[in-house]
Amino acid sequence: MKRVALTVLLAVLVAGATGTSVLAKGAMCTDGVTLEDRVPPEPGLLSAWVAARHEQLLERPAYLELDGQARTTTWGELGIELDMTQTEEALRAALAERGECTEFSRLKRRYAPEPPASVAVAPRFSFDRARAEQALSALAPSVAVEPVDARLDLRAHQRIEDRPGRELDIPKTLAAIASGPREEGASFPLITSSIAPQVTAASLADVDVAQVLSSFETDFARFPRSRVPNIRRAAELLNGAVIGPGTELSFNRTVGPRVLERGFKKAPVIVADVTEDGVGGGVCQVASTLHAAARYGGLEVVNRRSHSRPSGYAPLGLDATVIDGEVDLKLRNPYKTPLIVHAFLPTRTTLRVELLGRVPVKHVSHGFHIEQKEVFERLVLVRSDFAPNQIKKHQKGTTGYQGYSVVRVQDQDGSVSTKRYESRYYPAPEVFWVGSAVQPSDLPPLPEGVSKVTFAAFGTPRIPTPEP
Repeated sequence: MKRVALTVLLAVLVAGATGTSVLAKGAMCTDGVTLEDRVPPEPGLLSAWVAARHEQLLERPAYLELDGQARTTTWGELGIELDMTQTEEALRAALAERGECTEFSRLKRRYAPEPPASVAVAPRFSFDRARAEQALSALAPSVAVEPVDARLDLRAHQRIEDRPGRELDIPKTLAAIASGPREEGASFPLITSSIAPQVTAASLADVDVAQVLSSFETDFARFPRSRVPNIRRAAELLNGAVIGPGTELSFNRTVGPRVLERGFKKAPVIVADVTEDGVGGGVCQVASTLHAAARYGGLEVVNRRSHSRPSGYAPLGLDATVIDGEVDLKLRNPYKTPLIVHAFLPTRTTLRVELLGRVPVKHVSHGFHIEQKEVFERLVLVRSDFAPNQIKKHQKGTTGYQGYSVVRVQDQDGSVSTKRYESRYYPAPEVFWVGSAVQPSDLPPLPEGVSKVTFAAFGTPRIPTPEP
């Protein structure tokens, strides 16, 4: 009976009250067509609708999984974008297949025995690889884990096992994102690759710690006592480090950041030619003592920079400055056996560094050749917190030197190697702190050779002496 009623109704509509035999055409039907459960508008508004959806999807949350934890980001950050051209074409094709919307078509669908099947258009996506790579590169440092070399705890007489590190494998992670899911809540794996430690526990099995390749001592009795905790702490962290055959030791990596939380204290450091308090003052003495021991052991010095002024605890050319995160001391072991660093304080005012695990070389000599001397200046800083006629000598001036070292190493087999490297020590000013009424004639006589005197307000920024 329903089919008969429909036929009658259609006949009436075809005849029409005006006698017209053909109905006017309407727009394309969007009924039953969806894009991610969203019904698109009429074709004339479709382009703007797809563009708006594109912007919305850029902010859709995405998840990066590693070690059972998920990091939240967005599709836009990962370079996943709606391909507006292809998506719009797919939608228009689906709408065309549905046909035009007339009274006839609407009634036909309404009274059909079975409603027409809905059409779910799948969105088309593009992948911006460069943008995703940029996001992963920014994320990589937080994913990386430094490998831990095996070492010997020479105090506790125990071996500390090695641990591999890891780094983000950006190409493989990019491939996983490019081929991954595109639905809401999609997650992608962060793929990492393992980094093997340079020194493994197995390589330490046959190391003879009774053999001392080389050693060097420095004294800190004449320096401020506030430096001692930092010297002791850096020596503890350096002690037991292993330099595998052909591998490098980085002082900064081995000792780690010089911060209060790791046991370092405030002590005098050099800032722009003037001594000031800073965390970690005194650590350079440990680096210098290690550098000197390395020179006398015939190690290769990959990276070293001299201090901006003579150190006072190491001969010219044997010192090494280190700055946390900026300037490093790096040594390479040229031998076929591992070497172990033994850093300790044999007395209350002495630091000693030994390189263990190999018979000493037959003979080593080091000489520093001065090519140029530079006279220092007198710097007078006027302090508002001083009494008008108060005078205090804050820093002794030191002469600058430019020259080069020659190290000659004769090994047990008779082979001889000679290495030359340069050092530059800038003159450090003689510094007086004075009150506002002090005149140049009130100060002690100028040291021999000094002619330049500079007056400045205390706290005035001073251009740092350039480092070599």
